Amino acid sequence: MKNDFPIKYRSLKIKKNKKNKITIKIGNNLLRKEDVKKSFVVIKVDYANLNYKDFLMSKGHTGLIKRYPHTPGIDACGTVYYSNSKKFKKDEKVFVVAHPLGVDSNGSFSEYITVPDLWVEKLSKDLTSKEIMMIGTSGFTATKALNKTLKTILKYKKKPVLVTGATGNVGMFIIFLLNKIGINIEAITSKAENDTTLKKMGVKKIYTLKSFLKNPNFALLNEKYSVIFENLGGEVISICLKYLIKKGILVSIGNILGNTSNINILPLILREVSILSVNAELTHPSERKKILNSFKSLKLKKKLVKKTKIINLKEVSKIMTLKKYNKKILRYVVKI
Repeated sequence: MKNDFPIKYRSLKIKKNKKNKITIKIGNNLLRKEDVKKSFVVIKVDYANLNYKDFLMSKGHTGLIKRYPHTPGIDACGTVYYSNSKKFKKDEKVFVVAHPLGVDSNGSFSEYITVPDLWVEKLSKDLTSKEIMMIGTSGFTATKALNKTLKTILKYKKKPVLVTGATGNVGMFIIFLLNKIGINIEAITSKAENDTTLKKMGVKKIYTLKSFLKNPNFALLNEKYSVIFENLGGEVISICLKYLIKKGILVSIGNILGNTSNINILPLILREVSILSVNAELTHPSERKKILNSFKSLKLKKKLVKKTKIINLKEVSKIMTLKKYNKKILRYVVKI
C-alpha cells in the first residue's frame, strides 16, 4: 500500500439545508498529507458498525452533531494507511472502539478516517476486523456494565435482572451476556412487536414502556430486581429504583427519554440501593485491556456471528432514513 496523497474517498454525509431539512447521501472527499496533524493516524476502514447513536444523528440530534456536513459511525476497524505517530506503523491492523469517533470528529462510515493515536489500538490476532465490530462500543459498554454488577447478580441469582431499552444495541448485548450466565431476565421495550425477538433471546418476561410507566405512585414497590440496566433515562429511573432489592444496583447507561429524573430517595435510604454509571470512553487502560481480552472467547464469537448481519453504506443510509429504529438482530456490521 503506497502513501499516495491526496486521497480521494467516499463517505456517508448528513447534511442540513437552510430550511433545516436533513439529507443523507454518500459523497466524495479529499485528504491531503499536510492535513494529517502530528500524532494522528490515517486508517483505511474495512468495517464499521451501526449504532442507535448514528440513527439519532440522522435525525439532526443537536447534542451529537456539532457541524454539518457530518459523517456518523462510532466504531472502526481497518489498516493504517499513513501514520504521523510514533505509536503506529503503516499496514498495521488497528481498531477504534469506545472513543469520541463520530461525535468529536467525522466517523467511520467512510473509506478513510483520520484520528488521534490515543483512540487507536492494535487488533489482536485472536480477533478479526468483523469480530471486533460485532462487539464495538455497545458490546464494550454492556460488558463494563455487567462487570460492575456481576457480584451482586451472582449473590442474588434467584432474583431476576431488568433491562430497559432492551432492543437497543447495549440492551440486546446485555441480554446476550446475561444469558451466558443463566440469569432470569426481564425487559422493557417500547413496542409489543419486539416481544418475539426478546423471547428468542431468552427474556422471560416483557413489559411495554407504556405499561411500566403506569406503576402506582408509591415511594417503594415490591423488592424484585437485584440489578437494573437502565438504557432509557428520564422518569423510568425513578420507577426502577422502587423495585430494587436491598443493596440492589441500578446502572445508568442511556438517556433516550431525557436527562433528568425526579426520584424519590427512600429506596436509597431504606434499601441502600446504589446508582452506578457507565461511560466506555472513561475506562481505565487496565480495565479496558481486561474487557477486550474477554472478547477473544471462541464461544462468544460463534454466537455473535449468528446475531450479526453484514450491510454496506447504501443500506446504512436506508436504515437511517427510517422513521423508527427497530432492530431485530444484535448487530449490523458495515462493510466499507
